[in-house]
Amino acid sequence: MISTAQIDSLFSAVPTSQAQYDSLSNSALSRGIDRYTSAEYDSAVTEFKRTIGLSSFSENAAKAYDYMAKAYLQEGNTDEAIKTYQEAFKSYPTRDAFHTSLGDIYYNQGQLSEAEAEYKAAIHLNSESTDSRYGLGQVYLHSERYDEAEVQFKTVVSLSPGSSIGYYGLGQTYRKMGNYSDALAQLDKAVSLDSTFEDGLVEQGYTYADMGDMDNADSLVDTLSNNGSSLTGTLRDYIYESAAPQIFLAYSANGFKAPLGPGTAVASLDSSLSTPGASKAFTMRFAFTKDMDPASIQNPFNWGISRAAGTDAGGAYNWGMPASATDVVVPFLPAGVLYHSDSFSADVTFKVTQNSNGNGTIDPSHLRFRFYGIDAYGKAMDLTADEYSGISEIG
Repeated sequence: MISTAQIDSLFSAVPTSQAQYDSLSNSALSRGIDRYTSAEYDSAVTEFKRTIGLSSFSENAAKAYDYMAKAYLQEGNTDEAIKTYQEAFKSYPTRDAFHTSLGDIYYNQGQLSEAEAEYKAAIHLNSESTDSRYGLGQVYLHSERYDEAEVQFKTVVSLSPGSSIGYYGLGQTYRKMGNYSDALAQLDKAVSLDSTFEDGLVEQGYTYADMGDMDNADSLVDTLSNNGSSLTGTLRDYIYESAAPQIFLAYSANGFKAPLGPGTAVASLDSSLSTPGASKAFTMRFAFTKDMDPASIQNPFNWGISRAAGTDAGGAYNWGMPASATDVVVPFLPAGVLYHSDSFSADVTFKVTQNSNGNGTIDPSHLRFRFYGIDAYGKAMDLTADEYSGISEIG
């Protein structure tokens, strides 16, 4: 039989006051944090649940809800993280930070409407919450509601002028609006407040790239690289995608003699053209500085083959003299275009047709080939390198 002393000892081990429950709750929270720090997320969640069960409305429980949601996020279990914050609202209806954290989850999931609702709920509870206002500003920014984003980021600056994030948000907003000088001014403030603020440096690089100032953008890549930043590749890729594509090399793939000048006999281009009315398909290969959009580049309507005008580099067709009666006309649209994505090059096929008398002439050096399409990232051609002729080459 259990003695009276044993019974008294057993009951003395059971908590009899809230202070004792709070102490046990605090111990469970400490164990949970230790396991969270060690990436033992399952056992951490168990301890956080124990913390909440022992002291449901305490500060320990509030911290446990927050850590538990973060543990679920570390495991990739977003649904449970969301449920955790929603459960926390029942015990802590006035804690704005929970709404902000839930808003962050929705924002990262691309659920902008839900994120907006949570950030607004947090601001309703605490109008001076810079994190909530910054989050709401980001929602507006990504919803292209730039005026509303500007209001939120300006409020963040007024509430926390010593922090970089408000200036950073304004810089992002002004860049999206195309106000590049204003964007750089705000981003300079953000970086001046925190020289290690790598997101600010990246955003500066984005802005310079959008302006077409690749030298300054590349300089920021060097700065990030020298700092060992993991964001170096992110900015480098953006610069590559932002740069306007150029033609950097052109040559004939099957014998079209582009350098020959005015009065060149059509028959000299190929023996098959000695026959009156004969046609010959020639191909020019154009190499580009970056990957091009296959549908755009293979569309013949995005190309033009014409006689160079007087304003073109290298002068006009026939050096500006009237075309001879024997000069043949090359069709403006190519017969076909084939793109090689592995080499960023396109084969443009066009026809030259001998005249009915067999004495046709042509000025190959002043035939202008021009591309009007886009690259793989939707960027239009650099107008300084979107055409080729045998006399002026690329221009």
